[in-house]
Amino acid sequence: MDDTARLLVTVLLAAFVIERIVAAVAFFRETPKSPDRGGKLQLFAVAAVLSALAVWLAHIRILQRLNTEVSPWIDYPLSWLVLVAGADRIRDFLGGGGGGGAKAAKPDLPPIQINITDKDGHLTTTEMKPR
Repeated sequence: MDDTARLLVTVLLAAFVIERIVAAVAFFRETPKSPDRGGKLQLFAVAAVLSALAVWLAHIRILQRLNTEVSPWIDYPLSWLVLVAGADRIRDFLGGGGGGGAKAAKPDLPPIQINITDKDGHLTTTEMKPR
């Protein structure tokens, strides 16, 4: 497999795993009260630490794969940032708002209106609300 494709798959899998771990932590921390700002900061810290571990253990170096001569002091933080942001984007893609079993509110659908005209020209209108 090409090195670039391997890097892409590694980043996507790592971002997915990080997002799921953060969602699990958020689920177990969930309280009946509304989420506070400190809780979000703690969840970000968990994602940041997991991303740093993934970058270090999986040797994720994005700029190196793009064949640019750049210092590891720039490459590692940039790769970490891409991984943290990727985990956040995957959360948005999956529709999770930070874990938990809360379902998104269904949009209000307009009622369905059925108009029936018989052969005498009499119009009958029926409205049905979607389920």
